[in-house]
Amino acid sequence: MGQGSGKMRRPRIRFWQKVLAALLIVGVAPIALVSAVGIQGTRNDLTSLGVTNIRQRSTSTANAIEVRDTTAHFVIRDIEVAHSSPNPPAAYAVFLQNVTVVDPKGTIVAASVQSDEGTSVAFRQYFLTAFKGTPYVSDPSYSVITNKPALFFSAPVKDPSGAILAVVRTRVNLAAIWDIVEGDAGSVGVGAHSFLVDDYGIRLAVSETKGHRDQAESLIYKPIAPIDPDTAKTLAADKRFGTKTPDQLVIDPLPTLKSALEALPKGTSADATFAYGGGSAEQRGVVTRLVTKPWGYVLAVPLTTYTKAADNATFDAVLMLVMGVLLSFVIGVVLTRSLVGPLRRLVGEATQVSTGDIDLREAKFDTRSGDDITHEVASAFDRMLNALRFYALADEAGSGGDD
Repeated sequence: MGQGSGKMRRPRIRFWQKVLAALLIVGVAPIALVSAVGIQGTRNDLTSLGVTNIRQRSTSTANAIEVRDTTAHFVIRDIEVAHSSPNPPAAYAVFLQNVTVVDPKGTIVAASVQSDEGTSVAFRQYFLTAFKGTPYVSDPSYSVITNKPALFFSAPVKDPSGAILAVVRTRVNLAAIWDIVEGDAGSVGVGAHSFLVDDYGIRLAVSETKGHRDQAESLIYKPIAPIDPDTAKTLAADKRFGTKTPDQLVIDPLPTLKSALEALPKGTSADATFAYGGGSAEQRGVVTRLVTKPWGYVLAVPLTTYTKAADNATFDAVLMLVMGVLLSFVIGVVLTRSLVGPLRRLVGEATQVSTGDIDLREAKFDTRSGDDITHEVASAFDRMLNALRFYALADEAGSGGDD
């Protein structure tokens, strides 16, 4: 066995493969690199612009639904408006359901809706807190009177010495807040949706109730994270979930929102961005912390709403690259055939001459067809053939003279 027989032969790279590689490296690769960098930059810019748009809208809506601390003067004024005007202003007609005065025993002794008088609300937190001297703004809960979700404002009424004589309370229609939240459906792009969550992560209002108020109870009251069982029982006793019991709660987890909301300080206006979902379902949102209540207003939009232009550009770039590869392959094949074909023909003619399969007197190379390179090669072969013919004839002549 020869020394070279044990060595692996290096694979021979064909000429057309070299041409194709050169076309891809010089022509297609730079286009792919520039397109990738440009499209990614465009996507980032569009995402940044979209988040800025979402933040502005989220902050604006959060300010619109901001619950302000009530005072005794404010509530008493509401009572006066409700009693003195048979047709109160639209803001009161839409927003306020009832204004009441509660005695120290927790019994409603005066109300803008007479049927409420005599009802005991002694167990309600809004009465207990206000009777201790602190104005109170409740979380949404179902009213024992209307059996509908509402907010309650309360404040103590004091005599000149500071003793608490009664508690005044305003019941606010939660539907007014729903109207504001529903107004953000599609507000900042296709698929935009919004919801309001309390400090337990329970959805209090969602934009999906727009046109579906009859399904509100099945759309809201979905916590973004599990609630401690004891806390859930307390909230259920306070009618925070409507007619639902803690075991009937449907958890719709949003861990990234929970983390963003927990990082925001309470008692001050602040916001944070978050993302959830993946692929084409990825969403970008902004949560804005309310000041007077530890709630968060969330506005989210599918990322594709803002990056659609970049995604379309990506498709166009991929299509262009595919076409570039196909064209490179076609050009490589055509170029190879136009160059290698004539050269192989010359190789065949030269082989015939070298093996004596053709008479030197009749042998000739085609110097007319082909491009300039093959023409030069054919001309060189033809000159070499003329030289061989000259020396061969000279040798024949010399041999004949000797005889």
